[in-house]
Amino acid sequence: MLLTTFGASLLASGCARQPPAATQPAAESPYQPAATFQELMDSVVDPAADYLWQAVSTKVDAQGIHDFSPQTDVEWHQLRQHAIALVESANLIAVPGRRVAHGATTIEDGAALDVGQIQKRLDTQHDQLLGFARALREISLTLLADIDRKDTEAILEHGGTLDEVCEACHKVFWYPDQSPPFDTKK
Repeated sequence: MLLTTFGASLLASGCARQPPAATQPAAESPYQPAATFQELMDSVVDPAADYLWQAVSTKVDAQGIHDFSPQTDVEWHQLRQHAIALVESANLIAVPGRRVAHGATTIEDGAALDVGQIQKRLDTQHDQLLGFARALREISLTLLADIDRKDTEAILEHGGTLDEVCEACHKVFWYPDQSPPFDTKK
């Protein structure tokens, strides 16, 4: 009798189960992006990356070779702050539902890129965007470790890798059918 009662109990509980998650309404995303991709790049990613690239660099001009790197604890701390911004910007890039821009044009050099096509690529290739965001986070964490060690050679090397990660993402989402809107060799 115990087996029969147990079997009936299982059968009854199986019939009372909720429908599979796929048939239930989707929960609203907990993420509420306010900034567009353009604003995120313009306000967080670009300034942080530019700061890293310029803080540890070598410039050659008519007067010779000039090496730049942080010299004080305050300068190293500022460099670290920008690396943290890059690490965390990867999470912001990964948030689903972020729009490319307000309206039909971007703010990049006043050029009118096709916002609709960019948005479609971001929406339909979100998994690929997540891969680029992971790559950005990983190289940014590497740069953060380089900064903590005050290893300027590693920062220079990994700064180049950061540039490659950024350009690879831009080539897929921002300008896949054209050359970059700027000369990256300058």
